[in-house]
Amino acid sequence: MNTNILPNKISETIDRKLNSDRLYEIRLRANKALTVNYGGNFYYLGQDGLCDLPSKAFNISAQMLHDVVVKAADYSLYTVNRNICDGFITIEGGIRVGIAGEYVWENDKIKTIKNFSGLTVRFPHEIKGCANALIKPFISGELRNCLIVSPPACGKTTMLRDLCRSISEMSPASNVLLVDERSEMAACQNGIPQLDIGNNVDVISNCDKATAIMRGIRSMNPQVIITDELSRSADVEAVYTAASSGVKIIASVHAADQYDLMNKTTFDNLIKHRMFARYAVLSDKPTIGTVSGIYDENFGRIY
Repeated sequence: MNTNILPNKISETIDRKLNSDRLYEIRLRANKALTVNYGGNFYYLGQDGLCDLPSKAFNISAQMLHDVVVKAADYSLYTVNRNICDGFITIEGGIRVGIAGEYVWENDKIKTIKNFSGLTVRFPHEIKGCANALIKPFISGELRNCLIVSPPACGKTTMLRDLCRSISEMSPASNVLLVDERSEMAACQNGIPQLDIGNNVDVISNCDKATAIMRGIRSMNPQVIITDELSRSADVEAVYTAASSGVKIIASVHAADQYDLMNKTTFDNLIKHRMFARYAVLSDKPTIGTVSGIYDENFGRIY
């Protein structure tokens, strides 16, 4: 696991004391104790490993935050400023560094972020077979338009990656377009995926979903498009257009459950026209990636 962007004492403690397979997230806040999501629960982290008291944990300074961002930017904040304006930097291996701080505006546009106040370092995990529970209801003789509904940090990206791998390797083969806006699912380096997304997959990364979907349809002629975290109206409109043209869509959205999703006005058109034939709702109980329910286009429970 790449922890080189972190201060040496923190990186060394992680290597010595923690199992990388169980480390999901590190949170660094200015003048606060370091916390980690380890095995689905949050703990403080100190020199001796996990602990329950902030007084025993590493204390994070503002300078540490700045140094982490500079390392994540490969010592050139200017070259990744567009990503910083979007609130994150993705580094080798699909590790995403979320950034909180003071936004600088110019002519009603975000110019940059300065005075970093907090960072969230999220580590992707490959769990092959974790999406097996979705294969039958999502496909069942034919591939369907499907949406994974999940609160943050419940494993939806990991499951989407596994679905991508599984679908791309089914017989007969389907040409899959993976729209990887934040470079988390494939973690491409120089155009080559660092994570296993399967065969027969083309990847568009570091591009907003609406642009990637529409240009990908024209240039790559996909039968299936897979993408993560629909949120903007433009994303949803592009998905609607793609699905209406016969391309199958598998995507995810942040929502507590199906009822929360139904209250999101951005998705009114997709729900009204029953664009998604299946909805899978995830939970973090008892473990991250738990499927709490699968529903049809009318939100009738199937499983």
